[in-house]
Amino acid sequence: MTWDIERHAAEIERDGYTILERVLPQDEIDASVAAIEETLASEETIGRKYGLQSANLRMVFNAQAKHRHFHGLPLRYPAPVEVARQVLGDDMFAHDVTIRVPMPTGEKDHKRFGGNLHADWSDFTVTPFVGGRHYPLGIQAAWALTEFSTTTGGPVVWPGSHLTTEIPPEDSVSLPPGWKIAEAPAGSVLMWDASLWHTGGTNRGDGPRYSLILFFQRWWVKGFNDSYRYMPPEMRAQMSLDERKLWGQEAGVPPNTHFRGMSPEQIEALTPEEQAVLNIAAY
Repeated sequence: MTWDIERHAAEIERDGYTILERVLPQDEIDASVAAIEETLASEETIGRKYGLQSANLRMVFNAQAKHRHFHGLPLRYPAPVEVARQVLGDDMFAHDVTIRVPMPTGEKDHKRFGGNLHADWSDFTVTPFVGGRHYPLGIQAAWALTEFSTTTGGPVVWPGSHLTTEIPPEDSVSLPPGWKIAEAPAGSVLMWDASLWHTGGTNRGDGPRYSLILFFQRWWVKGFNDSYRYMPPEMRAQMSLDERKLWGQEAGVPPNTHFRGMSPEQIEALTPEEQAVLNIAAY
């Protein structure tokens, strides 16, 4: 299946979000759910202690650093990556991936972990542009491993709200008008500008709603943590070159160095002291 990358990018720029339907085949959905359950189980004791796992919601942060399956997924099915690059530039990278599994309780926590009305990381995606013109710095991509619907609690979005350059109101229970539920079949990817007003839906279905949420950002944005140091060295060693580039794990040569023509092998052979002097050191 093919997607009109430019059309999806234009929808993000105009409406704040887009949906790429049926990106993942069923076998990949099944493998992703299995990897999610494995990762959730490995963190359950601590996750429940600190509220990351509860009756209503089960979550894992930085899952790309915790299971081999997750950091390879976006390159196996690259259409969402291509859309993000169309909006954010060819040198954008994936900062992290969050496991988010709303449970079928018919309830949600309105104050934490996406249950409140919010824009993502508004300190740097909205605040600098208040009173001015919107400029996209990041894109979230929610990979729906279970159908997004009114019943399962698909994400709730406010189309066009990213262009207001306003932070959403704090009252997360009484929602402002203009919202719609982003519905999509399992295997689809919902992508939205990080400035878009949105909130998690309430799962009133008969099973968990599995999803993976990837955050793409412009390469020069620091982000909300150091994604390089959140990746264990042993996990980094398992990644392909393309995976390391996508996840911001591959050192780049600064543009003001005189050694841009050196091959990766030549750079790798330099001592740390030589790299520092030549302005191509990576720390």
